Amino acid sequence: MVLTRRAGIKLKYIDKEVELSNELSSLTITDNLSGIIDSIEFVLKNNNNRLLSKENELCNGEKVQFELWTQNWNSVEEGIKIYPLGIYYIDTRSFDNERGTFRAMSIPGGDSQDEVNTKIWGEISLKSLNEEFANKYKISAYFNSKDNPLLKDIKQENEADLSFLKKIAEEEGFNFKINVDKLIMFDIEEYEKKEPKYKLNLNNVTYSIDEETKNLYTRVEIKYKRSKWLDEERAEYSLKDFGIEIPGKVREKTLKINARSKSSDLKKLAKVRLFKENRGRVTLSTTIVDKIDLYSGDVIEVINAGIFSGRYMIKKTTKKLPDLNVKIQAYKIWEK
Repeated sequence: MVLTRRAGIKLKYIDKEVELSNELSSLTITDNLSGIIDSIEFVLKNNNNRLLSKENELCNGEKVQFELWTQNWNSVEEGIKIYPLGIYYIDTRSFDNERGTFRAMSIPGGDSQDEVNTKIWGEISLKSLNEEFANKYKISAYFNSKDNPLLKDIKQENEADLSFLKKIAEEEGFNFKINVDKLIMFDIEEYEKKEPKYKLNLNNVTYSIDEETKNLYTRVEIKYKRSKWLDEERAEYSLKDFGIEIPGKVREKTLKINARSKSSDLKKLAKVRLFKENRGRVTLSTTIVDKIDLYSGDVIEVINAGIFSGRYMIKKTTKKLPDLNVKIQAYKIWEK
């Protein structure tokens, strides 16, 4: 017997597991590569004010977990497949006669987002710093890199914890994000070297490509003086020093920084800042159907794009269910 393709959403809340196939109006998941807290918004039907009852209440601050299931979606032989959609904490609720709208974040609200703190570390590795804050908020830490920079003389001064961690990570060329009850740090350059997860043919989708040159930097100059008694440290590099040639006529532009590397590596800091400023040179936006397993941080190969063909890093996905549409934003990876 041939089974029709089917799909549905399950919700896990405290000790309950609920099939939402007939209750869900829409579900939108936003997954970011760096910095911004991932979020989910789901809309449930409110027939006869059922969502206002104690029995069906989904409370603010509580943890919700979603998963998508499909049956025979791509072929008759495929059977049932499960796709975890993440763990979130309900942040806001609103109701009317027809629906209840819930927004949830990938980390509990409270001190981690709002309260400012001050602390000094004489010496600590980036991995240990991430673990320290994860332990503080009783969630997990994830660190993915061949290197673990040793940071010296760092200070959190009247800063929110998440903003501070993001700043320190980015100075060392790492991405920082919060997802699925984890504080996540990974080396963005290492991720850009991954094999493509998906081949995107621009002949088969509606897309937009934007190229930015106005704010493109070709060189970076870093200066730092530890004290008035010591010599000034200095590093200067261009894109050509890293084997990168920019097509077309581009005006030379230097990014000047007065800063120091927390791990005392000015060369690495120069490269990190130069690449960071230029990652938005070529960006791609499109919507893909039936690829629910694409996430920010995945590499895709774009073909039939002429001069814009090549490898791209996904920096944001927006998944809308139950239609299984995935809107992606991606940037073109520098190729030597």
